[in-house]
Amino acid sequence: MQLNRRHFHALAGAAASAAALAPWHSASAQTSLDALHEAAKKEGEFTWYIVYLPSEDAELMSRTFTARYPGVKVNVVRTTAQVAFQRLNQDLKAKTANCDVFSSTDIAHYLDLKKRKLLMKYVPAASATMDKRLQNLDPDGYYHVASVAMVGLVYNTQKVKAADAPKSWNDLVDPKWRGLASVGHPGFSGFVGVWAIEMRKLYGDGWFKKLAANKPQVGRSIIDTVTTVTSGERSIGAGPINLAAMMAEKGNPLAIVAPKEGPVLMLSPSAVMANAPHPNASKLFMEWLLGSEDVDKLSIDRFGVPKRAGAKPRPGVLGLDDSKTALRPDPQESVDGVPEVIDLWRDAFGV
Repeated sequence: MQLNRRHFHALAGAAASAAALAPWHSASAQTSLDALHEAAKKEGEFTWYIVYLPSEDAELMSRTFTARYPGVKVNVVRTTAQVAFQRLNQDLKAKTANCDVFSSTDIAHYLDLKKRKLLMKYVPAASATMDKRLQNLDPDGYYHVASVAMVGLVYNTQKVKAADAPKSWNDLVDPKWRGLASVGHPGFSGFVGVWAIEMRKLYGDGWFKKLAANKPQVGRSIIDTVTTVTSGERSIGAGPINLAAMMAEKGNPLAIVAPKEGPVLMLSPSAVMANAPHPNASKLFMEWLLGSEDVDKLSIDRFGVPKRAGAKPRPGVLGLDDSKTALRPDPQESVDGVPEVIDLWRDAFGV
């Protein structure tokens, strides 16, 4: 059901009772969505720097939000993560407040912005509707999970029978799959970097040399793994399972597996900038982004992972409840660990 005024007040009350959601002790905690919408309409618009969606999906999101909250226009600025962060820093250096809501895929951006006191401390009441595994990404309430993706195992159904499919991340170093696997490179893909951190935690530094000895094909992007497995160039891979599910529905010979150790969660945050020129519109958008059925429906339609507790994904896509465990480094691990796994990777593979 759409988050309405009654639910908003209830969630705000629940949020205020939790230490991690202390910002909701302010008067804004009692503001209804209707009142927030009215305040946002006076601002009329806001600007969204968005990374984790392709342009057409970002524009669809903006139109859906404005249909839900008439009178509030979304100015979409869609770029890659580093370009978005560079643009944001250029804005800040010029003392020009262009960006209201910043949505990147790189957690390091948020740690840096928070340290520089450039983010607004705001905990949407809607965050209480999310799966508990997604809540309190930042215990201080400056940034929040806005999008979820998963990396798991994928295989070509024309080359691998379901009974023989890999069941563990460690199968990637099994000689049975020598020369038959596909992986990305942590030096080029942030998602692969996060995945590599989790592999190191599971199996230790030496695992990467075992992987290299098994002769996988190494692409730059994590998307490359799905491409090579789809074509039959490789039989198995470590890749984004939502993309694999999308390709499978189009008739491609692909299937996905949640490894017994758990898939790796890729979390993309969003935050309101401290100097946001349209703070009420930005807060309304964050409420919608984190807790609305509109966003869940769009996520399901686009083969994504819905964030709300108990929400079911599209058939063929793994949801948060489809695996007993899910792997993810905490924000600081993601920043500190990637350079280390890149060094281990290059030492093992020579590239």
